[in-house]
Amino acid sequence: MPAPLSLDLRKRILKAYKSGKTVKELAANKISAKSTIYGLIKLEKETGSVEPRENRNGRKPILTNDDLERIKTKIEEKPDITLEELRNELNLPVCISALCNTINHKLNLKRKKRHFIQKNRIGQM
Repeated sequence: MPAPLSLDLRKRILKAYKSGKTVKELAANKISAKSTIYGLIKLEKETGSVEPRENRNGRKPILTNDDLERIKTKIEEKPDITLEELRNELNLPVCISALCNTINHKLNLKRKKRHFIQKNRIGQM
């Protein structure tokens, strides 16, 4: 998908259209395709602005901002909580690996892993 037209170009196209030029004339001047010009006219009528619409493509996040805040406060309250405990206590609809990625990349929190040493192996090291 090509990048959206610049805001300046969008404004110039609509200004030329409002000054009396037809869509066919604008398209003939290689400013833009007819369908793009019609789309800009429709966009301005619907929204009152020529700003490009937000891109709604792609996968939607499962965890909301509220979920992220709850995760962050829970980790701050109890820093040694395991991912499994965190997921169960907050009833999060994600798998353990997704929760780990969220904590590391979205919240930028680094978690220390618990290291368990068996008591009978301490003297053998």
